[in-house]
Amino acid sequence: MKKIDCYVVDTLGDFDKEVVRFVKKKRYKRLPDQIEELEEQLIKGDFPGDLIKREDTPVPHEIYKLRLPNPDTNKGKSNGYRVYYLVVTEQRLILLMFIYYKKEQETVSSTFIDGLVNGFFLDAMPYDDSEDADH
Repeated sequence: MKKIDCYVVDTLGDFDKEVVRFVKKKRYKRLPDQIEELEEQLIKGDFPGDLIKREDTPVPHEIYKLRLPNPDTNKGKSNGYRVYYLVVTEQRLILLMFIYYKKEQETVSSTFIDGLVNGFFLDAMPYDDSEDADH
């Protein structure tokens, strides 16, 4: 049975700018190809990496952390990139939220990642003022 492409992949915040920064300033030329390969996996519904959080309300979603090697340095995953992405299953949407290079930044706090997710949901969900209207 053939698997159907079923997810839309997009980026959030400064994700694209960070990729460009790594390519220009660090000369890590292979990163865009790695991101493209990742997007192809995600579109097909394959979620590589570690599931770090699952929320069931108000909008069911999952957050993953993926360790990507940096082939430009030949150091493997331990000194590579970390990519955080959000899967919003009901909307069939995946957002590449944040990328960093392990040598530049040791870790990212869960508070920071939660802030990105909450910011997305606040921006994406329209405010319903029907409860505030006088009847």
